[in-house]
Amino acid sequence: ETYCFAGGATEFCEFLAPDPPIMDTLRITGSEMFTETVPLLDDSGHMTVSDVERQLDVDIALRWGTGYDTTVRSFVNIIATPKGGTHLAGFERALVRTFGEVARAQKMLKVNEEALVKEDVLEGLTAVVTVRLAEPQFEGQTKEVLGTAAASRIVARVVERELRSFLTATRRADKASARVVLDKVVAAARVRVTARQHKEHQRRKNAL
Repeated sequence: ETYCFAGGATEFCEFLAPDPPIMDTLRITGSEMFTETVPLLDDSGHMTVSDVERQLDVDIALRWGTGYDTTVRSFVNIIATPKGGTHLAGFERALVRTFGEVARAQKMLKVNEEALVKEDVLEGLTAVVTVRLAEPQFEGQTKEVLGTAAASRIVARVVERELRSFLTATRRADKASARVVLDKVVAAARVRVTARQHKEHQRRKNAL
């Protein structure tokens, strides 16, 4: 079988999605430089430690659907990283922080309500997270986990910037789409809190 995704990460994301969408697939891209300290051979053939400037490109496609399952695929230079790594950690951290701040700012989360957690934001999410960089550092021999530390903060900054722009859009169509996603995430948080409170109540009742 031959697979071809002419739309790149966007089309791949839509192909992976297990449920109908509640928004159009959002494409997040960006690029930043970072400095990495690496051992290099000098003219004499000796290994010396030097600072090298590298570029890291971020390309992410994501959308939320009507379901509750999470489907996330991550890649480094088109190498699949099924166990994630620093790029995925930065992506998830940025999602939680951005949704939390926007939901508070728009008064969708009340002051006395609990903060959002990763599970709330990932519910119904399908995403393809890709980074490109020279000489990525992997953990272990299987190259299943990216270890490059800079990837976490760069991906987080790019995602926060672009996602905040989407969630706070003023154009009518974008604003309506963002509201639907925010409603879904906040509802997931409230269901989680209610379920936990119910469980704690049942435990106290059983103890008594």
